[in-house]
Amino acid sequence: MELFHTIIIGATVGTFAMIIVYLYLYVMYRDFSMGVWVVSWVALFLRLILFDSGMFDWINSIWGFAIFSILLLCSSILFLWAAYLFAAKPINIRWIIGGVCTFLLSIILNFFDLPLSYRLVPLTWFCGTVCIWAGMCFLNYLEAEFLSNRFLGYLFIFWGIHTFDMPFFIDVPWFAPWGYMIEGVLRLGVAIASLMFYLEQTRSNLAQKESQYRLLAENAVDVIYLYKVLPEAKFEYISPSVTAVTGYTPQDYYNDARLLFDIMHPNDVPLFENFIQNQRHSNTVPLMLRIIRRDKTISWVEQNVVRRFDQLGNIVSLEGIIRDVTSRKKLEQSVSRLDRMNMIGEMAANVAHEIRNPLTTVRGYLQMMLTKGDFVLYKERFELMIDELDRTNSIIREYLSLAQNKLVELQKKDLNSVINSLLPLLEADAIARSIGITRELGDIPFLYLDENEIRQLLLNLVRNGLEAMPQGGILHISTCQDNNEVVLAIRDQGCGIPTHILENLGTPFQTTKENGTGLGLPICYRIASRHDATINVKTSQKGTTFLVHFNI
Repeated sequence: MELFHTIIIGATVGTFAMIIVYLYLYVMYRDFSMGVWVVSWVALFLRLILFDSGMFDWINSIWGFAIFSILLLCSSILFLWAAYLFAAKPINIRWIIGGVCTFLLSIILNFFDLPLSYRLVPLTWFCGTVCIWAGMCFLNYLEAEFLSNRFLGYLFIFWGIHTFDMPFFIDVPWFAPWGYMIEGVLRLGVAIASLMFYLEQTRSNLAQKESQYRLLAENAVDVIYLYKVLPEAKFEYISPSVTAVTGYTPQDYYNDARLLFDIMHPNDVPLFENFIQNQRHSNTVPLMLRIIRRDKTISWVEQNVVRRFDQLGNIVSLEGIIRDVTSRKKLEQSVSRLDRMNMIGEMAANVAHEIRNPLTTVRGYLQMMLTKGDFVLYKERFELMIDELDRTNSIIREYLSLAQNKLVELQKKDLNSVINSLLPLLEADAIARSIGITRELGDIPFLYLDENEIRQLLLNLVRNGLEAMPQGGILHISTCQDNNEVVLAIRDQGCGIPTHILENLGTPFQTTKENGTGLGLPICYRIASRHDATINVKTSQKGTTFLVHFNI
């Protein structure tokens, strides 16, 4: 009997330790299946300490036997429920109904003067069947996932088989201790294997989620990064989309911790530093700034940053998302430019005729007075006034060109023929400035064009190019077909367009000329818009190229 009590005490202590471990895991992870394991082990622990240890005489007590049966049935059904939970399947309600029926049958048998073994047969055989089925769940539903689930399945099956012999050996003095020892070993094996299985499944789930999140990050259009500030500045992670946004590969950023900050536009660096220092804005309001790509072009990006601090209040890392908003920025600039041109067009349509009528009258009288002999001494002054009136009329004509509702007469035209017909006038302007004009007109299809408007567009762009080369040079005009577009390119050899002008290019009154009106390029953008075309600009210190893209 000392061996028996020693085995019972050891099994009780071991089960209690298992409860503590399972309870800790449940508190840490809040996993419902782990909570079911805890309750099942608690039921088994109460059975061991209250009944198997001999604390209560349950064999000859109907109430004691009833509580013993409830604990035994609950622990086995809860083990089965946990197995179903691990397999992500609902438990069959028939098992619960079977447990209730088995309990009632066992209670009924207690009213008859039968040996203990007969009273235990329905109870133990049902529990043994439940354990075997739980083992089958781990083997069938979780087949080949982990090594531990097969180990756990076989242990449950052996435990169920061993439970079948409980009624026949419980009253055998020499076998009872060994029977409890075998059950204790199987129970310990189930506890260890279930812990191994849970940890393996948790690790697998975490790895799967990490793979999913990494897949999302790797395929996201936005750039996701984690930048370590302390103890050593370096990139912990930056997504591959950074190559499309900046032109540099993730490896470039891993090799150079300062690269992301070095490519920022110099004028925007103070803005970024202030953004990082301002905790409220850096967590709620995205920052829009410019970056210099690897190909030296400028792009606009929008950035959200979350800062992480240590216990001393030092920034230890920056977690951010960068989005390329160049297209959106260009769209905003286009909308702003069109709004301004619409406003000027409406103004021009309302007042142009009212202004031109008195100007025409004044010019006529000046011309008439210029022919009078009394005003011969003032000829130069009259001519100057007439020139200024003509200049005023030309400005008004430019305003009228911006009229929003101007109708265009689109006809199938050859863009190359339009360029050739205008070439003598363009060459005359170029010769006066000691500038040469070259052509490279490709084989392009006919386009629907308003010839007069295209001539005006060409004149404005070419004259802008000529004025950009005060020291002389070559202006190149070319046409080509690019997929479903015809591209007209006008390239000068000037000093390029300043950044502050480039950002507002096409905005009315934006000009660098002393006598310019700032309406030439807005007129070009308006003409392009009426032809469903777009204008792109490439500029550097070696010159500027205006590219007009016409849809075929």
